[in-house]
Amino acid sequence: MSYDSESRSPSTPPTYGHRPLHEDPAIHDRRWFLLGVMCLSLVMVVMAVAGLNVAIPQMQDDLGATATDLQWIVDSYAIVFAGLLLSAGAIGDRFGRKLALQGGLCLFLVGSLMGAVADSPTAVIVARVVMGIGAAFIMPATLSILTAVFPPHERGKAIAVWAGFAGAGGALGPLLVGALLTGIDLGPFKFGPFWWGSAFVANLAAIIPTMIAVAVFAPRSKDDRVTPLDPVGAVLSMVGIAALLFAIIEGPTKGWTSTPVVAGFVIAVVGVAAFLVWEFRSRHPMLPLQFFRDRRFSVGSFVITMSFLVMFGFFFLVSQYLQFSRGYSPLLAGVATLPFAGTMLVVAPLSSSVANRYGYRGSVAFGFLMTSVGFLGLAFVSSSSPYWQIAILFIVIAAGQGLVAPSSTGAIMSSVPLNRAGVGSAVNDTTRELGGALGIALLGSIATTAYRSGIDLTAFPADVQIGAEESIGAAIGIAERVGGPEGESLRTIAADAFTDSVNVVMAVAAVINVVISLTVLRVGHRHVSDPDLAPAPLAAAVGD
Repeated sequence: MSYDSESRSPSTPPTYGHRPLHEDPAIHDRRWFLLGVMCLSLVMVVMAVAGLNVAIPQMQDDLGATATDLQWIVDSYAIVFAGLLLSAGAIGDRFGRKLALQGGLCLFLVGSLMGAVADSPTAVIVARVVMGIGAAFIMPATLSILTAVFPPHERGKAIAVWAGFAGAGGALGPLLVGALLTGIDLGPFKFGPFWWGSAFVANLAAIIPTMIAVAVFAPRSKDDRVTPLDPVGAVLSMVGIAALLFAIIEGPTKGWTSTPVVAGFVIAVVGVAAFLVWEFRSRHPMLPLQFFRDRRFSVGSFVITMSFLVMFGFFFLVSQYLQFSRGYSPLLAGVATLPFAGTMLVVAPLSSSVANRYGYRGSVAFGFLMTSVGFLGLAFVSSSSPYWQIAILFIVIAAGQGLVAPSSTGAIMSSVPLNRAGVGSAVNDTTRELGGALGIALLGSIATTAYRSGIDLTAFPADVQIGAEESIGAAIGIAERVGGPEGESLRTIAADAFTDSVNVVMAVAAVINVVISLTVLRVGHRHVSDPDLAPAPLAAAVGD
């Protein structure tokens, strides 16, 4: 049908000649299976972020990577992911979400193969960039497709399950990669240990069946409005995000007042400001800023950003704490995070019911308070603390996050029209990945600064001091080469210094969560669909 996008108000629901996807009997009958396919795609993307954390010690040793290299290996994925999500969501809305999902899976496959054969930190970073591009098309497509195939009365539950798998993937990734790097001996059946590149090869086991399932079963859907893309907005957002993360990551190494770091912050401010001005004035903005007038959208976006800021920083550091400070193998480090994954899978699907009964504001604020209690407990653990204490704290943190993320995702998606589901999903995913990238960069930098300022190496030769001060991984490597009582002393000192730095970060994370909880109580909406909020325009997602 013809449609004049300039003559209609953005808040006016469009009229379609097609019925919504969730009213198609064939699609309705397989909606839960489709949810499983979308969750598998999502878990694969999230596991690619968290799982690689377990391989960091081996990568640092085999590739000679510095602490800054490691942060870039992790964050290069998230930077590209976050920078392209809005554009990818808009492209999916414009040309078809199924097509965007299939293209993203193909790119993710290529990036995984590149990472598996990489032989330098730079090559790994390039592979992660390619994977990030693919993930930018995968993640918004999964949420927008399931939003289209579920009827309104089931949509909140489906989104809660989707968000629960997103959180669980962050803990399941380390388990899978840990098993590959350590190996498993089941009597007559043995496999591994494999090299760190197996962390990339493992993605193939999920990508190939997912690609087949998407091709056969996923419905085609897109926005029937012919909305032009916004390449200028895409470039400006990428420049602003990349510059900000560069400055945060390089700050501890180059100095916070060094020219490159200061220039990074300046470019970030200019880039973000230019992006906002462009989006405000553009006739076809990548991110319609009027969405932020709805508190469901604005508060939900803020909550997701801050939630993933602390959680991705948490996963980044905990994997290193378990291996470097406690001496766990990669597999044992992965197993140690299972209480988190299990709790997320149990609590997240219940979050929509809790929010409906007790209110969005109350349930999310309580979730952040629970998370802060868990982080506060981790601020006092040592390298010799009993594991059961750590497991309980993991459960508390996961339970809090299980109440936060699904409800906030539902709030964002309920505030945008279904024909812009790709943009709504992309904003939700952008806040996740931007928050995650900021968390790894910010909390990782705090840990690096605290480690370097807290370690006492005066009893060791100058060359040992210089190497061991660079990072905990470098210190452990030097300790193994030195050997004997001196090497063991260096290992103990470095492990204690790194544990102290993790304690500092966990205390900071606890304070952040308390502040967010109070903020949500102050400005948050009561329910996902508050009567005092303007209703979101309702539109149908149609087949292409």
